[in-house]
Amino acid sequence: MEKMDQASFRKEHRSRNLGLLTEEEQMKINNTTLLIAGCGVGSQIALSAVRIGFENFILVDGDTVELSNNNRQGYSWRDVGRYKVDALAHKIKAINPHAHIRKYPIFITVDNAAKISRKADIVVDSIDPDAAQAVIALHRAAKQFHHTVIQPTDVGWGAITPESISYEEMIGLNPRTPLDKIDNEEAFTKFIDFFMKLMPPYVQKVALDVAEGRQAHYPQPISASYILAAMTVVAAKRVALDLPVKVAPEYVSFDPNTILIPDEK
Repeated sequence: MEKMDQASFRKEHRSRNLGLLTEEEQMKINNTTLLIAGCGVGSQIALSAVRIGFENFILVDGDTVELSNNNRQGYSWRDVGRYKVDALAHKIKAINPHAHIRKYPIFITVDNAAKISRKADIVVDSIDPDAAQAVIALHRAAKQFHHTVIQPTDVGWGAITPESISYEEMIGLNPRTPLDKIDNEEAFTKFIDFFMKLMPPYVQKVALDVAEGRQAHYPQPISASYILAAMTVVAAKRVALDLPVKVAPEYVSFDPNTILIPDEK
């Protein structure tokens, strides 16, 4: 298929969205810039976002694709060893060749968070939560620029806007602590403590096994990535259209494993 001009491509690409989205709403989505900070689970979010019509992306991740990523992330074995931002940009362009993408094959840090997030409209924080200093630096930068942050995790997601409480307040940290004084281990522990209360009991048990060293990794099946991608893109769509969303400390969690358990009689 030959590459279509942008207007023709947009008309056909988004034709099945119309009815739930107007042409005006679709253009707002087209013109909104998403920062995907962390292109692991963020890869599925980006691929879902480009399919609904987002065309402007900032991709940030210093990691490369590993084979173990492919049970849940938007890559294939052919991508192993490539920077995630490069592999993901290629896949976004394969869906929409007119997408505008800025790539940063680096990790978010205290020093670069503000510079990288400045030109975004919506920030998707899919950084590994054990990099707590980077997470907090990103959230503080977003607040500085009045950007909404959507934070997807394996147990749900929360939209944090400038009007909501901060990420630190949500998990029980002092929001006035200087970034260079934040202890990663303490912040990650508080993150786990907060989300443990939201997890269904069977997930709590696994999380405890990981925390106490009996299991090496948190299990992350594809269902969680797809659900998070759908929920995050719906949240991003609502933010782009100036529609209300739940804000921290409220959260949304959906677990098909518990939904499908038969009711006790």
